Amino acid sequence: MRRLLALWGKEWLALSRDVLGLAVLSLALSEVFKGGAARQAEFAVMAADPKLADRLARKLSGDGFRSAPAPADEAAARDGVRRGTPSLVLVVPRDFERALNAPLDGKSTQPQLTLLADPALPPTQLLAFRQRVLGVALALRVSAMMRRAGIAADADAFDLKRAAALSVETIGSSARPSSVQQNVPAWLIFGMFFVVIPISSLFVVERREGTLARLVSLRVPFSMLLLGKVGPYFVVNLAQAALMLLAGRTLVPWFGGETLALPARWDLLAAVTACTSLAAIGWGLLVAVCSRTLEQATVIGGVGNILAAAVGGIMVPRFVMPEAMQKLSEVSPMAWALDGFHAVILRGGGAADLAAPCVKLVALALALFAAALWVHHRRRVLTSAQ
Repeated sequence: MRRLLALWGKEWLALSRDVLGLAVLSLALSEVFKGGAARQAEFAVMAADPKLADRLARKLSGDGFRSAPAPADEAAARDGVRRGTPSLVLVVPRDFERALNAPLDGKSTQPQLTLLADPALPPTQLLAFRQRVLGVALALRVSAMMRRAGIAADADAFDLKRAAALSVETIGSSARPSSVQQNVPAWLIFGMFFVVIPISSLFVVERREGTLARLVSLRVPFSMLLLGKVGPYFVVNLAQAALMLLAGRTLVPWFGGETLALPARWDLLAAVTACTSLAAIGWGLLVAVCSRTLEQATVIGGVGNILAAAVGGIMVPRFVMPEAMQKLSEVSPMAWALDGFHAVILRGGGAADLAAPCVKLVALALALFAAALWVHHRRRVLTSAQ
């Protein structure tokens, strides 16, 4: 135990001097503040009648959509949408109101509207705005029909938002995370796995400078040398997780996003964080043992993390992936960790809900640790044979 504590002290000293490695861990988490903020899409309404344009813009505003000044003409509108300012432009033809007032006798044509959309706009947001436009057009048409029937009615009376008070309560495990529920755990996991950079870099430096050789000459088992790196980086990962959750509670709302709701069971949150940390450290140890140079360590660790994040639903939520990609994501340890965090934060699950992801992460950590020992032993055998 004294040897292990001494090794932990050595790692803390080396880690405190590795400013670049610590900076990588910090920068790996910086994107959460961009992804967690609420995104509002700007739209504009172009109509020959300015009063009609203002009326439609007022009805379409809200729920993530903000009205912007109308472009001068359709060419300017297309050019603006191509640049993303605004993201949406609703083009209303001159005969729109006359078409709304036409009787529904099967001979009249329905009003034609054109929606210019930025291709970078999320499909769900585009669909939501399309439904808002159709809802407003329906209210105007119903109001026109009632006026023809001699019944005084205003289109505002048929606004779908005022039809009824609807509250949504999601039951069970089919809930989709909000932006902050997705991004805070996702980037937390991504940052924890980037511990591979400082672990492997310090390991390569120690091997190059002869520190590992001196420790081995003192008959320190290689397995203990690896365990000596687990403790300090485990604490670093826990500190990262605490800071990220704190950011979800304070900084993300300050940037305009919603506040991250933390679960009542802090012990379960700590459990999934610890299991994720062990898997990340195991990955770092394997890369450290396999790499001979700093360049190899950086490339293998960085590319491996990016691939696992892309497949595992860190960069893109899994529920928007094609079915084949969703099945492929099940092999990513980052996906297991994200399932664990969502089970606690999103669904308020218990220990039974965490069992599967935590067991997978711990099993992976042990397998990676064993693989690192095997690679080291294999190299010693080959070196001795030569």
